[in-house]
Amino acid sequence: MARSQCSACLFKDNIIFIFGGYNKTAGTLNSIERYDIDQMWITLLEITMPCPLRRFASVKIANNKVLLLGGVGRLSKESNVVYCFDVDEDDYILDTLDTIDKPGIIDSPVIFDTVGCIHLWIETASGTSPLTRSFYQFSEYSRFNAFQKLD
Repeated sequence: MARSQCSACLFKDNIIFIFGGYNKTAGTLNSIERYDIDQMWITLLEITMPCPLRRFASVKIANNKVLLLGGVGRLSKESNVVYCFDVDEDDYILDTLDTIDKPGIIDSPVIFDTVGCIHLWIETASGTSPLTRSFYQFSEYSRFNAFQKLD
């Protein structure tokens, strides 16, 4: 499906997951698609996000986990929810973890530090306020050593 304002995450060297976004006809989306680069094949997954989101961040934090953070839902409702998309072979699970301290749009790149935090720059849906810096501690969910290379 054609979409803008979605979030995508390179999962393996040849797999990209595309989350949510906006479609001119359907509005804000909650769908998840899997794109295989080698096969040049896109698949719409049966699993969907708990709520439609656009303008949010997707971040790989372990070999089988992607976090979805913040964003904007339908009717420009800002989200501060953190979801964990867990991939085990071709079995997908999407759980709600907790929240970030400020809801809103995450369009700026996220930064990882060496102690297991993701640094975020969040703006309001109206876009009239300056960016707010926030961080999210993810190490308890990832079993990820910050100095270990992700696949």
